[in-house]
Amino acid sequence: MTRSISPSMAPVLERLELDRPETVTTTGLAAILAETGVATPARVVAARLRKTGWLLATGQRGVWEFVPAEAAGPYSRHDPVMPLKSYLAAHPADRIALTLQAGAWAHGLANRVPSNPEVAVAAGTVLRRLPATLAPSVFNPALPTTEARGVPVLAAESILVHMAVRPTDVRSWASAVEWLPDLAAQAAWDCLSVELVARPRSVAVRTGYLLQGLRPDLAAQIAQTAPVTSRVWFGPRGKMFRYDTSWLVADTLLPSDPRRWDADS
Repeated sequence: MTRSISPSMAPVLERLELDRPETVTTTGLAAILAETGVATPARVVAARLRKTGWLLATGQRGVWEFVPAEAAGPYSRHDPVMPLKSYLAAHPADRIALTLQAGAWAHGLANRVPSNPEVAVAAGTVLRRLPATLAPSVFNPALPTTEARGVPVLAAESILVHMAVRPTDVRSWASAVEWLPDLAAQAAWDCLSVELVARPRSVAVRTGYLLQGLRPDLAAQIAQTAPVTSRVWFGPRGKMFRYDTSWLVADTLLPSDPRRWDADS
């Protein structure tokens, strides 16, 4: 499908083709117009480029997906994390990152990304601004995020602790068991201890319970720093699937006993 290029838009598209941004914001487009000497307002130019198929809506006001000339037409890349990219383009100061299965996928450890990628937000005030295509939960990591797939991603240790802070945020523990061994293999005690140090003892206990089969070395370190003194629930209070007498964990959530998980699971 051929997309038209008007003479007035040619310098703008030339710059976009040179820079190849995945997303274009109103502010970024205004800067290009100023550099190329185009006096037309940025929103008018954006509307023209959308009409001719060079920009596609992202669902985020003032942010569009750029479709380069090499594409067969005005078709999206269908990037599964485009909702997060477009949100961060509009709100670059917000602390938000992929986590749980979406985080494991970004690290190359899970085979698929959920249709609504999970994200961790550091502040609950951000929740009302997020697009409906993201699955958010409030989790403030102690460790810096990394970047993968073009977006911030929680470190492996942060994802593990997120799973222990809010076990019910994991939408499918049966699926998590598929990628959890590889995620646990990446964890290091010096980073995990930083993520745990300021959190309640119950979080450390749940983390040790979760890792005892996959990473007994880390579980042993946790046991030394967070002595078990009282019952801790893993999941909502209710009918228990199992009770671990070593960790005093009442498990109402996991599909199988983590003591029997190992690195080859």
